Amino acid sequence: MNRWPIFLLLCLALASSAAQAEIYKVVGADGKVSYSDKEPQPNSGKTEKLKIQTYSGTPSVSATNGAVKRVTILSAQWCGVCTRAKDYMKGRKIAFEEWDIDQSEYARAKMNELGAKGVPVILVGKQKMVGFSAETLEEMIKNAGAL
Repeated sequence: MNRWPIFLLLCLALASSAAQAEIYKVVGADGKVSYSDKEPQPNSGKTEKLKIQTYSGTPSVSATNGAVKRVTILSAQWCGVCTRAKDYMKGRKIAFEEWDIDQSEYARAKMNELGAKGVPVILVGKQKMVGFSAETLEEMIKNAGAL
């Protein structure tokens, strides 16, 4: 029996799940905060290696216990998928509220409460999407009715 197809499917499944991102937060001597995916130079400021996961697979939608009054995105400055989602919403004139998990203790607590393992997390009414798909977002907004 040829096991290569099974092995290939297993590799694809693992590659599409949440991935650990190596992100560094650096606070310079002037107090300016910056983020990088490359290890900072020595003496570049106070450095913290963040253990944050970004969701790179197919977006998943599920129900949440509480309802939000408007579209809400939990994001991070360094997250490219988050930027794509926010740009899409701005371009479509979809009003949204943003909570940055690196800047807000409340946002981190909300992520934990929702059981999310990576960003972006998009809340619409009582629905939650981890990851981003324009089509799925539009469907969520339609299902939520008037926010």
